[in-house]
Amino acid sequence: MQNEIQLIPTPELASLFGYDEASASFYDFCRRTGIAPVPGRRGWYDPKLVRARLDAVQGMTEAMRDAVSKPSLVSQRRARRAQE
Repeated sequence: MQNEIQLIPTPELASLFGYDEASASFYDFCRRTGIAPVPGRRGWYDPKLVRARLDAVQGMTEAMRDAVSKPSLVSQRRARRAQE
């Protein structure tokens, strides 16, 4: 499996953050959170770096992010029992 580099264009990132367009408010938000375009590729953002900056701003560690994204053992068991 080949890993492809995927970048997000400015209008799409602005939309993902809830902005109608890449406005001054969007750019101010990016500046305050430390989100910057890929060097040499103005208008394109690395999704992994965006996620890392958002985690840092929220004070989330990798362990906390994994705990939020992974279902608990109890919920996994309930899901299995529901399928039976």
